[in-house]
Amino acid sequence: MKAQTIEGQKFLKHLENSLSPFEKFVAKPDIEENLTLVGNRRYLLNEFMKILNENKTKRIIPLLANTGTGKTFFLHQIKNSLEINAPSIFIDVPPNSDIFYYDVYIKIVEVVESSVLQRITTKLADLWGANEMKYGLFRTGNVLKVLDQAKKTSSYNNSIHQPQLEEVMIVIITHAIDPERSPLAERWLLGDIMDYDELFFLGVENNLSAKYMAEELLHLLSGYLEDGINIMFDDIDKNWERYSKFDHTNEDFYDEFDDTYQTLTVVEDEGSVPDFFEQMVKLLKRNKKIKIIISMQTENKDEILSKFPEESKFLINEPIKIANFSTKDAKDYYFEALELYRKNHNLLAIPNDQFFPLTEKLILLVYEYTLGNPREIIRNFQQIFDEIIFDETPIEQLEKNFEEKLR
Repeated sequence: MKAQTIEGQKFLKHLENSLSPFEKFVAKPDIEENLTLVGNRRYLLNEFMKILNENKTKRIIPLLANTGTGKTFFLHQIKNSLEINAPSIFIDVPPNSDIFYYDVYIKIVEVVESSVLQRITTKLADLWGANEMKYGLFRTGNVLKVLDQAKKTSSYNNSIHQPQLEEVMIVIITHAIDPERSPLAERWLLGDIMDYDELFFLGVENNLSAKYMAEELLHLLSGYLEDGINIMFDDIDKNWERYSKFDHTNEDFYDEFDDTYQTLTVVEDEGSVPDFFEQMVKLLKRNKKIKIIISMQTENKDEILSKFPEESKFLINEPIKIANFSTKDAKDYYFEALELYRKNHNLLAIPNDQFFPLTEKLILLVYEYTLGNPREIIRNFQQIFDEIIFDETPIEQLEKNFEEKLR
């Protein structure tokens, strides 16, 4: 393909030696998105903003879309939105009930700065009387005195996991008032796995990964997260089935995980193990400042929503669906992708030809051929760019090829 302008020639030269603007047509939770939303998706983002910022009851928000419509891309926009008060985080479906809370907590604490963690533990410790015991020579004794006060609170007396909550309280108090052991306590609070000597020095027996520890810690801390937290489970219809109870009869399996997940040695009756949907509801009931977004294929909506316990249906918002691109959406996406590419490569816009190196006609033909499916539109743009750059196929021939496909 020959360009009529110097800017066009530079653009094509760069394309020969770099990835095209459409190289990535499948979004992933762990890969940041740089493009913004187009068309009615901005309206959908506003809908999510209202629910996430204002709604106190509907705290499970289903996101529906067909394959290739852009669920994960849209979730990235929620994650990056400055208009949504609470931070939003992707979390994979944890492998089983034993480490559900540990996995969730670790992801949440990754977005909480250490200064925020210090402020929260200090508030909790002060609530338990630590503000009167921060000074003096006998700091270990002070920790135990504060613990005695903490065990008189309703949080402790109403807990069904008091032994675990007591250990959590010891670490929180230590982090707040004991300078010598505070760094070690912070590591524990961040989920680091410690050896027995470190645990002994800290004054506890278990790592945060042990059963019920992260659940109790999350319950204490979440109330002090000013704006709360939004958890996003992407493609839940594909991933929820990986959540299952480990086979406790496989000793070799446990040798592999022994140092990381102490809890895996706990055996329970099969009937008492909550499933993934029950765990989500339990998480929300104990932590009022958490909301959950679940994305799924539109066709799987009824099956997935039926798995939530009947008494929890009041938590579920009316599902929000992402539609395919409109013709304007397709053109806007094309323009933004080119603009970002030029910006990253210090290239100028092409004078008097905003569609270069394609044409408006070709973009509309691609739209019609793909029925507006975003992933297929991007995939076809990528193929067209390859044909232009490496096969030197004329635009007129590409337009003719798509016209033939549509017959």
